[in-house]
Amino acid sequence: MEIFSGKIKKLNISNGEGIVAMLNTQEATAYGISPQDKISLIRNKEEYVVDVAFSDELEPGIIGATQELLDNYPIMEGDNVLVSFMRTNPLSLVAIRKKLLGEKLTTEEIDAIIEDMQNNKLSDLILAYYTATSFFYKSDPEELAYTTKATAYTGDMYRFPGIVASKYCIGGVSGNETTMIIVPLLASLGITIPKTFSKSITSPAATGECVEVLMKSELKKAEIIRLVDKHKCCLAWNGNLNLAPANDRIIKVSAPLGMEPYARMISSIMAKNYAMGINHCLIDIPVGPTAKVTNQADAERIANHFRNIGSSLGIKTEVAITQAIQPIGNGIGAVLQVREVLRILQQHPERALDLQEKALDLAAQLIVICGLKEDYSSALELATSELLSGKARTKLQEIIKAQGGEKPDINSEELSLGSETFDYTAPTEGEISSIDMKYLNMLAKTLGAPGDAGAGLFLHKKLGNKVQKGEKLITCYANSVNKLNLTKELFEEKSPYTFS
Repeated sequence: MEIFSGKIKKLNISNGEGIVAMLNTQEATAYGISPQDKISLIRNKEEYVVDVAFSDELEPGIIGATQELLDNYPIMEGDNVLVSFMRTNPLSLVAIRKKLLGEKLTTEEIDAIIEDMQNNKLSDLILAYYTATSFFYKSDPEELAYTTKATAYTGDMYRFPGIVASKYCIGGVSGNETTMIIVPLLASLGITIPKTFSKSITSPAATGECVEVLMKSELKKAEIIRLVDKHKCCLAWNGNLNLAPANDRIIKVSAPLGMEPYARMISSIMAKNYAMGINHCLIDIPVGPTAKVTNQADAERIANHFRNIGSSLGIKTEVAITQAIQPIGNGIGAVLQVREVLRILQQHPERALDLQEKALDLAAQLIVICGLKEDYSSALELATSELLSGKARTKLQEIIKAQGGEKPDINSEELSLGSETFDYTAPTEGEISSIDMKYLNMLAKTLGAPGDAGAGLFLHKKLGNKVQKGEKLITCYANSVNKLNLTKELFEEKSPYTFS
């Protein structure tokens, strides 16, 4: 029901997330609109759903548009629009009530929820209830598979000829930047690998932040198609792409607590893989006491979900359950992790051998999945040869240039780190028996990561190393003296290491 009309006025406001229209307080209240409501803006008979905010500064008849509204909808300053109460599909609310009671949904009910998510018709509160059901009830395999496929079709779909590969890590382990090694290595072997990735939500640096150190990662669909056609690969941030966008609402409501139900995580990952045209996939599930997945039983259960959904989508999916009892590599933070990548591709004498070993292991598994080699041993030999020959490094340089990087041939030791440094030394002598990765992540973020690419930690000692009191364990990098001093205080309160 249309209730009044108004003219769009651009506001110099960006709230960073929701799509918001601002209304005159008295006018909105008179029409029965409250700040918790969603409304529809109707232009040329098309409906665009927005959240509502009030302002006494706006004149009646004027509708303030945030930058997010103008970026997401074909509405411009000066447009006349009709304002209507938003109409939600009642079936989606019925379906969410069913999920709260642990009941299985029909395909029609799943479609209703996804359609309303995509069209911004479900509030964050309602979506939080829907998301939370995955913590309380076992996921039905058929329902999860259907939800995944339906979600993929809410956005753009990519299709490339032949074998199209992907490696995806569910996260939860510090460092671990294998993607920037594996992608150029496999592409140099002729395997198509259009890699998309996220930016950090809770970690000091995800692949998104690392790639941005060397090149542009915000690509358009046409650019991705061109890059893959010419170079067999790309490194693209998925936040700039329209990949399974309905899932982004789930991620948004999960982020504040740093928690994401396994079922939703699996569905989100596989929906994006399906949308990208992936048909051969390796999933890395790190397991450890301070990782995202803490035990083998959960890892096996998650692995089975990945395989089942992959099979339903026609994606050949294998899972690597990997050890995550300490960081993989020595650097934590975008530039430090990129330095690790470049050192391995250059075969620098100070390269992190554990990161190299893991990258080669995952690359070999993916080579077998793609059918380039029949057995793991010969695949590992091929991956190792490709790395040692320098072909993987050359391919990365090619990608950097193609994606607008200023210095494709940059050396690992040329990267700029934070100007303020501090060395954390061993408070006692002994052997390092455990490392708290969650605490390391918190320390790195205190130093400024992920916002400051040059901030982070470099670990000089890891599990099993014997140290003397006063021996250097970690070097901290920051570009703020205050952040560095705060980090020093945190080290004094607690050590990320335990000693035996």
